[in-house]
Amino acid sequence: MPLDQGYDDDPRATEATRPLFNTGDDDRAMPLGDHLEELRSCVIRALVGVFLVFFVVVLPPVTTRLIAWICRPLITALRETGYAPQMYVTDPTAGFTSVYLPVGFIAALIIASPWVLYQLWRFIAVGLYSHERRAVHILVPFSTVMTALGVAFAYYVMLPVALMFFMTFARLYPPPNVGAPDAVTGALMTHVYGGDAPDPASFEDPATAVIPALPVLSASPEPLLEGLMWIDGPSRTVRTVIHGNVVDLAMAQRQLMTPLPKVDEYIRFAAFLGLGVVAAFQVPVLMLVVGWTGLIDPDVLAKGRKYALFVCVCLGGILTPTDLLSMVVLSVPLYALFEFGLLLMRWADRRQGHVEPDPAE
Repeated sequence: MPLDQGYDDDPRATEATRPLFNTGDDDRAMPLGDHLEELRSCVIRALVGVFLVFFVVVLPPVTTRLIAWICRPLITALRETGYAPQMYVTDPTAGFTSVYLPVGFIAALIIASPWVLYQLWRFIAVGLYSHERRAVHILVPFSTVMTALGVAFAYYVMLPVALMFFMTFARLYPPPNVGAPDAVTGALMTHVYGGDAPDPASFEDPATAVIPALPVLSASPEPLLEGLMWIDGPSRTVRTVIHGNVVDLAMAQRQLMTPLPKVDEYIRFAAFLGLGVVAAFQVPVLMLVVGWTGLIDPDVLAKGRKYALFVCVCLGGILTPTDLLSMVVLSVPLYALFEFGLLLMRWADRRQGHVEPDPAE
């Protein structure tokens, strides 16, 4: 029997007479052992699908480009604030164990999520009423759209705002105060360590010195001669040719502190922020479910708007970094999602035929 036909289609069925799980061929309740066996089969099929996708996604051309896409907001923020657009790892194995494999598995889980949801649907569909099955047909696409909007908002709005704030704040530190060594340091260098302090008289006057200027180019020159050096205008980096390969020379700002972001730490930061934003974008979906079940009156939630605003501000502070700008940028759409959820609750409440109170009474 198809999944969309079951015992609940009988108009004589009631909540008390419907079995918890329909077997599909008779009206007897499914035994607990058969129910657990079906659950085990669905879980195994879901895991097999995830791992099959993982073995395809884990190929280097896929995962490495995905990692580059995730790191693009940070690279852009570093470049636009004058820092070297480069990321680092301190553990020789971190590039594979802490970055490559986790990103590949998360990507496989996201790609295989329709298959996982289908297996979950096969397990629970037999025990649902026909109108409940129709509700799932609305909720699953709606949740998918909200998830995509949450990922887009986190990547194109939240990450650039947070990263630009922190990179710009790092530039507020003054340059390191490097001057002539004090008397103690000079004495130690001369008599203990055998070094000599530099003689200021040996320095060349910058007003009369001939300083060669590097050309600023819009692309790599042709031909690539060994040792050739230039400034790449689009990326704002100094490049040179070594053994026929174009390499970027490491640069640093003259601030007291220079950000040196680690790839694995940034991936965790982006994943935590993205998951938090995606979870927050599911609020209208949950409110639609609540409105469909009639558990909470939408007018009751509407009267607590000030409390909802307070909760949105708190969530904005929890789900974002410690800067005030990111908290405000997230809190505003969170409250907008709450208002959107109220509209959905009222729509679902009317669909269920609930009578609204008469304002005149």
